[in-house]
Amino acid sequence: MKRKIFRPSIRSLFGLVALVMLLAACAPSVQVRSDSDPGVNMSQYKTYDFFSQLGIEGDGYSSLLGQHFRAAISSQMNARGYSQSETPQLQINVTIGAEEKLRVNSYQDPYLYGGYYGMRGGYGPYGSPWGYGGGTTRTTVTQYTQANVYIDMVDSSQHKLVWQGVATFTLTEKMQAQMRETINTTVEKIFTEFPVNPPAGS
Repeated sequence: MKRKIFRPSIRSLFGLVALVMLLAACAPSVQVRSDSDPGVNMSQYKTYDFFSQLGIEGDGYSSLLGQHFRAAISSQMNARGYSQSETPQLQINVTIGAEEKLRVNSYQDPYLYGGYYGMRGGYGPYGSPWGYGGGTTRTTVTQYTQANVYIDMVDSSQHKLVWQGVATFTLTEKMQAQMRETINTTVEKIFTEFPVNPPAGS
């Protein structure tokens, strides 16, 4: 008995590719960067804790923000061998900045010659070599919110900032509705810039 081998049709393959491209286009683009004290080796620290009140736990912020950020950052720190302590060597703070911006896009909007399909100007049935009769430049203006998330790590004994990670992205309604997932993804991306990596295979 011959075993049947499943071969996806060309149509299904195109459908899969289209779905992947759509998801990639919908995924928010997060840009991350970091800065550190060049004279400090971050692996010298073993313990951490958070500021008693994070910068995102003041007035005007959701009470859940602090909980989600603490959990996400703790997960990343613990995976790298750090331990949370009441007498930490590193103190961590989180702040958020938001700025309203405008995105301006200009594009050419071509049009046919007013529905005329006869001979025009010797160019054939569409009135021009390319079938268009010129066009109009259109401009769209879109308002959006650019968010910046800052994770600061301070040397407790010297009260000095030793590392900062920053994520910049366009804040969408979907991201606000899925706050925990957004925070986890943002913190994970920021920690790709952290100088201490998790052990291999963890």
